Amino acid sequence: MKSPFISPKYLLLLFVFCGSAEAHYPVLNCKMDTSVKQVICEASFSDRSKAPNVVMEVFSEDDEQVAKGHTDNSAMYRFTPPSGAYFIIMDAGPGHVLEISDEEVNGI
Repeated sequence: MKSPFISPKYLLLLFVFCGSAEAHYPVLNCKMDTSVKQVICEASFSDRSKAPNVVMEVFSEDDEQVAKGHTDNSAMYRFTPPSGAYFIIMDAGPGHVLEISDEEVNGI
């Protein structure tokens, strides 16, 4: 019976291609632009790639949806914030959902 043997060059290829399958997570940076009274969010991933056309939702402190849309081709999303507390959800697909609160929105 032949013993299983894997060539070192195949092992090297395996390690090279496995390294490119590293996980990344969503990142959402939002700022309040007081001059136009809008929140401006930029959606991306931890590998610094932009996240265009991802679902964005804004909910009031009473869990009522107050805004919904998608990031544009530049991975930007703008909305007028509700009065009171709110939170923003970025949904870039399974395993890539992020929620931030209004307390994490930085002023410009």
